[in-house]
Amino acid sequence: MTLPETAEGKVTLIYIAFVRSAQSMIDSWAQPLELKFGKDSRFAIYEVPMINAAWKVLSWMIDSGMRGGIPVEKHNNVVTFYGDYSDYQEALGMEDTNFAYVFLLDQKGIIRWKGHGYASPEAEKELVETAKTLI
Repeated sequence: MTLPETAEGKVTLIYIAFVRSAQSMIDSWAQPLELKFGKDSRFAIYEVPMINAAWKVLSWMIDSGMRGGIPVEKHNNVVTFYGDYSDYQEALGMEDTNFAYVFLLDQKGIIRWKGHGYASPEAEKELVETAKTLI
């Protein structure tokens, strides 16, 4: 799967994390946003764990463990990247790998909103309003 091409034509939320401890940050965004947009066919939502290439040899075990904590209906929305993610970090301004990052893309795959860390009420409201204008 290649993002954002796979989601072309849809407003897309992408959550990116580099460490397991950032999952609670992703959840703070995902839970309210999936309630608002999860069933809307005009939206796509993906979670992208970024894992160093050194772990690729254990990818089957890592992927299996991650699937165990994710509802079956969401398995196709988790796209694990194994490799050197430094170019992505630089291009997307993801300096601190301890944070989760949230990106909102328009139908053409252009980033229209970006956040990181835990969702705050203000940031969530801004993201929701931006998403609504993109529909």
